[in-house]
Amino acid sequence: MIWADGSAFDRCRPRIRTPARRHPLRAALALAQGAPVATLLVLLALASLTFALFPGLDLAVSGLFAVPGEGFPLARNETLLAIRDLNRALPIWIAVALLVALLGRGVWGARSRLPPPHALLHVLGVYLVACLGIVHILKNTMGRARPEHILLFGGNKTFTLPWQISNACHSNCSFSSGEAASAMAMLALAYLAPRGWRAPVALALTLPGLVFSLNRIAFGSHFLSDVVISWLIVATTILALRSITHAYGARIDAGVDGQWREPLLGAARHVTSTGRMAWVRTRWLFLRAAA
Repeated sequence: MIWADGSAFDRCRPRIRTPARRHPLRAALALAQGAPVATLLVLLALASLTFALFPGLDLAVSGLFAVPGEGFPLARNETLLAIRDLNRALPIWIAVALLVALLGRGVWGARSRLPPPHALLHVLGVYLVACLGIVHILKNTMGRARPEHILLFGGNKTFTLPWQISNACHSNCSFSSGEAASAMAMLALAYLAPRGWRAPVALALTLPGLVFSLNRIAFGSHFLSDVVISWLIVATTILALRSITHAYGARIDAGVDGQWREPLLGAARHVTSTGRMAWVRTRWLFLRAAA
């Protein structure tokens, strides 16, 4: 049989599809979704390299808030001081609320309508691992002087780069920023919200997180690199711990929900009984001494 129409033959012939070229931005987004922790680690390395290659970036940003002969006058602003104090108090309030909620799940279980235990432990883990762990170790190891203490801004210390070990500071130093870390850690609270509300909650928490963090730069207490690197460290910790708590979520919840009721009631009965016996004994000794 002879095909008279070449186009008919083309329609019958299997088509060979050439793979479409992916847009670089789409490829990057796909990689970020597939390996978010690795992506954040790459961003952390790139940010660190950028601040190391361009040290003037830190100095220029801090210089925006410095006044010759006065240092950093915004550090004496009462409103900004109140914002700083709020940021310092929030991690304690958040930790107490999380522990109370965890206790509630341990006593009443899922009927308490509190967030699941694995989600509560995830947020607590972020504060413990990133803020009290990684960032705290860096602050007391790297020895980077704060902007207000370096020569350029009226101090007597030498400017050093992020990740550069120095003896310019001995404790509670500039790198990296603990308060920027605790501000970023608030974003982990979004995982406590219902799935459809997580993105709006995260966006709502972003604004105070930015204000708390940039406030420290305005005070001359941290460089821009201190803040950015703390953000990336905490963001990496949030996603890394999330993958762990999500994988073992059912097992964690089963080990907590309603499992603490009987032990706590038993402990309460023991304390009550011991207290009653102590009171009777004390009363008897008092009456005997008075006789």
